[in-house]
Order: sequence, then structure tokens, then C-alpha cells
Amino acid sequence: MYLRCLLVPTGPGIDAARRLDAALRLSRRLRAHIGVAFVAPGPEHVMAAMAGLAPMDWTSVAAIEQGAREAAAEGKAALRAWCGRERVPFMPPDGPLDATFATWTEHAGEIEPVLTLAGRVNDLVVVDRPDPAVPFTGRALDTALFSVGRPTLMVGEDVPHDLLAHVMVAWNGSLEATRLVGQSIALLREAARVTVVHARTERFEEARAADLCGYLRWHGIVAEAVTLGMEEPLPVGTAILAEAERRGASMLALGAYTHSRVREFLLGGVTRTVIENARLPVLMAH
Repeated sequence: MYLRCLLVPTGPGIDAARRLDAALRLSRRLRAHIGVAFVAPGPEHVMAAMAGLAPMDWTSVAAIEQGAREAAAEGKAALRAWCGRERVPFMPPDGPLDATFATWTEHAGEIEPVLTLAGRVNDLVVVDRPDPAVPFTGRALDTALFSVGRPTLMVGEDVPHDLLAHVMVAWNGSLEATRLVGQSIALLREAARVTVVHARTERFEEARAADLCGYLRWHGIVAEAVTLGMEEPLPVGTAILAEAERRGASMLALGAYTHSRVREFLLGGVTRTVIENARLPVLMAH
């Protein structure tokens, strides 16, 4: 499977520069295109959210529409400026499709339904690590993981110069991890180094890192198998992040929410720990 279409969702007041940098560093290796989707609520969505808070009339609708147009214009101008700095063609009229360039689309609506449909016709969705102060970030990650059905790349504070220098795969044999590996073979094949890490938990013997390494070898990927010894009471997610940092990983890959999201919210879990604390880019699938 080729990864040729990378989707970067954004919205009013959202700085997409860090995610664009990550997408560009992948796209130049994968010969992929970067599609930026600007999503802003339409007047009907804003009015529904403000129902009962303030009277709304046609002047309010016009102001909402004007604000959305201005925000979209600012976002598009920021993308054009970024393309100029990085020498990325913007909206080329023609040319080869297996090349790096950027496109811009605008959508009116809530992030969940828009990103769900847009993401399903792309190969990878690039989102920010959730910031409680910016609701868009959490909504985008949830939608990408639970509704799209494609791999999701979550970008943290650090964006390595080469995201594929060393990809560390957290393996537990789960359905989610299996889906991630299957959908990311093309990306793993481009990695300079791949390490498969398996935490020694109570279900350790059910799925070994060496077995996955053997499978990857059939796809031309030579990976190192590592067993991660666990010391109580260190959470598995914390141990995986520490190992990724110790080994200088440029990207972490793991299946997301092997347990239910409610269970992880109440009791904690690997995915929740990684999402809340990862500084490096994290590739996930549910």
C-alpha cells in the first residue's frame, strides 16, 4: 500500500505549521501530496451552539460568515507562505501525482463529520497532540482514531528532521496494533531503522516481538526485536516512552485503545499515557 495522500486538518486560529513540517518530511520520502483541509462551523452550527445564550438575527449570520471567510483567507495565506519558505508547489495545475505538493480545501461544518469523510479518502491524517485549551485538537484526534479508519500521526512538541530515521513499534499482538502495521508497511519500508518493542506483561507469551520481525522481513523490513522488562509500579505507556527516548526513536507506532476509551479514562492505559505525554510523533490506529 502506498501512502500518497497526507491530510492535515485545520481551522480558525489553528497553527498548522508544526504538522505541515512533519507531513513534508514524510511526503518527501514517500512522494506524497499534502492536503490541507480548513474546517469552520457554518452559521447554523454556531447558532445551534449559542441557542438561548443570545438572540441571533440575519446580521449575526452575516458576521459569522464574514468571520469564517476571513479566517479561511488567513489560513490559506499562511499555507502559501509556508509553501514559499519550504519550496513546496502550491495547488499545481498539473504534473505527476507521485510528487510532493500542497493543496487547500475549505469545508463548512463541524470537525467530526467533515474529517470523517475527508480522512477516508486519504492515506494518513496528521493531527496535533490534544491541548485542553484548544478543543479542535482533541476533537480532531478522536475523529481520526475512531471514525476515519486510516492511520493517524499525532505530532507532539518535537518534530525530528527525519521522522523515519528510527521507528519504534510497540507490539502486543492486538487487533489495533495489527491494523497499524498492515496499513503502515510502506512507511516502515522507508524507515532507516525499525525496532519492535514488546513489554513483558501478564500476556507476554501470546505475541512475541520476534514473530512480528519475521513477518516484516517478508516485506523487506529488517527490524530488531526488544523485550521491555517491566518494573512495578511503572505504567507500560511510561516505560515505552522512556525506551523510545533512550533509543533515540524518531517516531513511535502503536495500536490505540486496545482497551475501551472509558476504561482507559477511569483506570489509565497505554494509549492515554502516550497521548498525554509523548513529545515525539506517534503513529496510531484503532
